[in-house]
Amino acid sequence: MQIRPANIADTHAIIALIKELAEYEKMPDEVKINEEIFKRHIFENRYANALLAEADGQIVGYAIYFHSFSTWLGRAGIHLEDLYVKQEFRGRGAGLAMIKRLVEICEDEGFGRLEWECLDWNEPSIKFYENLGAKRQSGWLKFRLTKDEIAQIARG
Repeated sequence: MQIRPANIADTHAIIALIKELAEYEKMPDEVKINEEIFKRHIFENRYANALLAEADGQIVGYAIYFHSFSTWLGRAGIHLEDLYVKQEFRGRGAGLAMIKRLVEICEDEGFGRLEWECLDWNEPSIKFYENLGAKRQSGWLKFRLTKDEIAQIARG
């Protein structure tokens, strides 16, 4: 299993994997991203980074992550937005290899944490994360404002 940073030529394959993830998470209609948007935000604006897992020259998984900051720790960290491995390649080490690469980045940069969310029904992923030693963050709720809600608040 090889882990490498994504490049612009990988965009089509990554978008296909994002759509697979949305299907797996039972939200296929929520995917609005396209290749142009992905290229602009990942490779031009650098809002986030992408890692790829390859097996036998085939892209079998991806991780999208961005930097975060903890005011309590006084350190930067990584927020893992997506971690996905194609169904037929699960259990072969791709997910673990991508997590290990993210951990290496955290170590190299002196980051204080690596965080992510997981759907509460996704038992295979929950088990995978707990086997890593990751801890559930009880007592915290996730909140979100959508684009429409942001616009409404901005208008006053």
